[in-house]
Amino acid sequence: MKMKRINSLVVFLMVLVLVGCSSNNPSATNKESEENNHNEETIDIAVLLWSRGFEFMVALDEGIKEEAEKLGANVTVLDGQEDSQVQLRQIEDNIAKGVDLIILAPNNSDELVPGVKKANDAGIPVVTVDSIVAEGAEIVSSISFNNAEAGQVAAQYIRTALGEGTVLELTGSPAAYHAIFRGGGFNQGMEESTDFEVISQNAEWSAEESQSITADSLTANSEINAIFTHNDDMQRGVLSGLRQVDKLKTAEEDGYIVSVGVDGTPEALERIRKGEQAATVNQDPFEMGALAVQTAIKYIKGEDVPKEQFTPPVLITKENVDDPDLWGNVMKNK
Repeated sequence: MKMKRINSLVVFLMVLVLVGCSSNNPSATNKESEENNHNEETIDIAVLLWSRGFEFMVALDEGIKEEAEKLGANVTVLDGQEDSQVQLRQIEDNIAKGVDLIILAPNNSDELVPGVKKANDAGIPVVTVDSIVAEGAEIVSSISFNNAEAGQVAAQYIRTALGEGTVLELTGSPAAYHAIFRGGGFNQGMEESTDFEVISQNAEWSAEESQSITADSLTANSEINAIFTHNDDMQRGVLSGLRQVDKLKTAEEDGYIVSVGVDGTPEALERIRKGEQAATVNQDPFEMGALAVQTAIKYIKGEDVPKEQFTPPVLITKENVDDPDLWGNVMKNK
C-alpha cells in the first residue's frame, strides 16, 4: 500500500513537470513562430521614381525589381512623370494602402517634403534613392551617387587632357540636387588650375537646349576647347551643336573639343567608342537600386542602417568603355 502511494506520488509529480513544461514551451514556440512569421511575411514597398523617361531611371527600376525578387519583397514601381504634384499624390495613395515602406526618387528636393512628412505622420518609413529630400522631413536612409566627386573626376580629366583652355559647362536645372553638387564639384576641381576659364550655362537637362547653347557659344567664343554636361543626355545636343557649326572632330583631328558627361548611358558609351565623346563619369543604377531595397528590408526587420550611403563615380574613356559590367553595356545587351 505504501509502495502504491509512492508510485502514485511519483506519477503525480511527473505529471506536474510535464504540465509545467507544456505550459512553458507553447509560449516559447509561439514567440519563435511570431518571429518566423514576421520574417516570412511579404514586405510591400512602393517605389516612386521621378521619371521613367530616361534610360538611367529604367535601369534603376530594373535594379530595384531584381533585388526585391531575390529578397522576396513585393515592389510596386510608379512613374512620377517629372512632376512633384504627381509624386505627392502617389505618396498619399500609398499611405492609404498601408505599404510597409516607400522608396522615393524625388523630382524636387523641396517640393516633396510635405509628402514625406505625411508618410512620417502615418508611421511609414521613407528611403530616398538617386536624390535627397530637403530638411523638414524624416528619412530613414538616403542612397545616392557621389555627385560632387563625379564633378571633380570630370574636372580632373579635362585639366589633365588639355592643360589650359576655356570650358563650357552645361548645367541641369539650377535647383536640382544633382546639378548643384555636380556643378559644385566640377567648379571646385577646375579651380585647382588657374589656366582654365569656365563658362556656365543652364541647359535644364535638355539635349535641345544643349544644342542651341553649344552652337551659339562656339560661334561667339572660338577659345572653347572643352564641354562638360551634367548628364549624358545633354551630350546628344552637344554633338548636334558641334556638327551645326562644323566643329565636330575626333580625338585624332586638330580642333577636337573634349566633351565629358555624367551617367554612363549606352549611347554615351557608343559615342566614346566612335571618338565623338571623350569621357563620361559612370554612376551605377543597378547598384543604387539594389542598395535601396537591401536598406529598406533591413530597416523593416529592425536592423540599423546608415543615414547616408553613396555609390562611387568611375571615369569611362576609350580604355575601359567595353567593360561588360558597366550598366550601359548591360542595358545594351538586354
